[in-house]
Amino acid sequence: MSRSAIGVGLVGYGLAGRVFHGMLIKATPGLEVRAVVTQNPSRRQQAQADFPGVKVYARYEELLDDPGIDLVVIGTPHDTHKELAVAAAARKKHIVVDKIMALSVAEADEMIRAAKAHGVLLSVFQNRRWDSDFLTVKKALARGWIGEPYVVESSVVRYSAPPDPAKPLPWRMQARHGGGPFRDWGAHLVDQAVQLFGTEIDSVYADFQYRWPGVDVETAAVAWIRFRNGVRYRIEVGHISKIGRPRWYVRGDQGALVIEGLDPQEAALKEGRVVAKSREAAMPKEACTLKAKDAPLEFSPVPGDYLAYYENIAGALLRGEPLAVTAESARNALAVIEAAIESAATGQVVSVKGLA
Repeated sequence: MSRSAIGVGLVGYGLAGRVFHGMLIKATPGLEVRAVVTQNPSRRQQAQADFPGVKVYARYEELLDDPGIDLVVIGTPHDTHKELAVAAAARKKHIVVDKIMALSVAEADEMIRAAKAHGVLLSVFQNRRWDSDFLTVKKALARGWIGEPYVVESSVVRYSAPPDPAKPLPWRMQARHGGGPFRDWGAHLVDQAVQLFGTEIDSVYADFQYRWPGVDVETAAVAWIRFRNGVRYRIEVGHISKIGRPRWYVRGDQGALVIEGLDPQEAALKEGRVVAKSREAAMPKEACTLKAKDAPLEFSPVPGDYLAYYENIAGALLRGEPLAVTAESARNALAVIEAAIESAATGQVVSVKGLA
């Protein structure tokens, strides 16, 4: 593509569209937000304030008709991703879709086929591949500081009261929209597991708890992934924990690594600041404990870098650089998620099907 800037259209302007996609795209050379699709009047005003001169459309078809839009960024409820992505591909628009990619592997495959058939880029916004905590775990494993990894525990657990029955139920608490914490935070944690140890997976076992009356998505979930290299990988998410767990607890034959708390970049984005690559984007040293025979004397967490995602999208479209987050890699994580959901429903250990 010869033009100097890629015209971006944001579909949805809630938390995902405005805070994550909008702010990061604005900070990325080569990408330019030119249009937003939202029917919400206050969000329309917010988009125009955030991006002076931006076109604001009420209908998705208007965005697809806009010749100035090269890349469609989909930040809408999970159950809409497949339909919107396939429609964008048919109009020769490149596509970034927020996680979770789709509701099923079958939907993901349809999206991938559509992108290939029309020769467009399709990527999934797995920004937490650039979390400070994940990059620190990745570095510790790569350097061999804990030796052969045995068990990895990856958790994001909180406490929340049940929703008010007198108020409309948010879409993230409805199964028909693909809600629930295992398709939300779990989509990141499973993706990270596959990034660390690949797709050679023997089995998945999961248990979901349903504790909130009138809510048909899980309140809490635990999944065990057994990798063929012997690693046991435990993932936990949910809303029943007034006392939390470490974000990471990694054990091996030579040592262990514990990391407490979350990457600081999201909190900064919600304050209107992009801190990627800076010291502020790193986990605090005191949040990380590494005990190992060959551990470095000065162990510092790796800074996070959410900008890397959209810098790669710009590089792929403008300069033909390899895509960092392929649709196929996100599809593989979705296959593991699908197996975990089946396991939780049946109470059985499940083999993961269709991994590439």
